Amino acid sequence: MFEPGEQGVRSATFTIEANTSVAIVGPSGSGKTTLLSMLGMLETPTAGTLDILGRDALSVTPRAVAHARRAEISFIFQAFHLVPHLTVEENVTLGLHQQDEKPASRRARVREHVTALGLTNHRDAYPRTLSGGEQQRVAIARALVREPRLLLCDEPTGNLDSANGAIVVDALLSSVSPSTAVVIVTHDEELAARCMRRIRVRDGLAESVTS
Repeated sequence: MFEPGEQGVRSATFTIEANTSVAIVGPSGSGKTTLLSMLGMLETPTAGTLDILGRDALSVTPRAVAHARRAEISFIFQAFHLVPHLTVEENVTLGLHQQDEKPASRRARVREHVTALGLTNHRDAYPRTLSGGEQQRVAIARALVREPRLLLCDEPTGNLDSANGAIVVDALLSSVSPSTAVVIVTHDEELAARCMRRIRVRDGLAESVTS
């Protein structure tokens, strides 16, 4: 948490292209999550330039930001943010709630992602009956069902055991495509090593960008 007037990110210069996975690493409090929030247009830089999916993040209208988050950007957090009174399939369907699609096509997309995340047997289950790893997989299916251009993940394996963590990592990295980039904030060096590129942040500075 940064106090008013304190800089979370002081300097960062990089480009993230589609068909790429990028790990943002660094110590706690270094500015990683602030940087991720800027990429998702949850926070706005006070200086510099930031182009997100062809939009100038410093001058974009609130309506355009809302459209980007609805149609092109998906978020995955440590907290699962599942709706407790909805089933697994219904929670995943929420990822499509503002997209114009025929019910049959929507249902097929949802089931495809539920199956891909190994949740077929839990399709009608409620979040309270699932393990932490299973709940995280539901959250990932909900994010991926939208087929976003930019998938932003904040410590997605931070609360998971190694087995569930491996399933989650495989799902995230398999979502990389010619139309999708995946950006992951993580302390997990093994996860970072599996990404195509790595951005290291320290004291608000993106110190190095490696491939």
